[in-house]
Amino acid sequence: MLGFKCLFSRAAPAAAALALLPLAVQADAPAPTKPVDLQRYAGRWYEVARVPNHFEKGRECDGPTADYRQYAGGAVTVVQTCHQNSPTGPVKAYHATAQILDPGTNAKFRLTFFVVVAKDYWVLDHAQDYRWAIVGDPSGQYLWFFSRQAALPSTVKDALLARARALGYDTAKLEFPAQR
Repeated sequence: MLGFKCLFSRAAPAAAALALLPLAVQADAPAPTKPVDLQRYAGRWYEVARVPNHFEKGRECDGPTADYRQYAGGAVTVVQTCHQNSPTGPVKAYHATAQILDPGTNAKFRLTFFVVVAKDYWVLDHAQDYRWAIVGDPSGQYLWFFSRQAALPSTVKDALLARARALGYDTAKLEFPAQR
């Protein structure tokens, strides 16, 4: 038991340093610009562009969608779906619960997958009629364009690219996954 206690006492300074790291990263992230009406945000979103995370790289995530559902008690669930190697390939689905991190504004939320994996997402901007949304993570490393349609008109795509650049993102890193 003594060896177990010593292991934790030596790891404590490193753990404390790691705990402070996200605070420094979040300071440079762009802030959401508008409140989010969760009832209007609910429903199917097509992921039309992304700076991919490790689950989305390459052909592992074509035809991606995110389905948000809000329940009467306020709970929000999300099902993220990808298709492998083509928009009609084998399905990978990830189920998550959403915790609103900024009640009242509702633009920052934490998705929890598999009970223990949590990721924060911020709705950085959205159309007044909820036709599109720009979503990022607090680190500013990842970015997604979501649309209610599987394809964006070129004028909307150009406007979203310009908005993402104005938010400080390198849009050259964006991928445009194949959709159905």
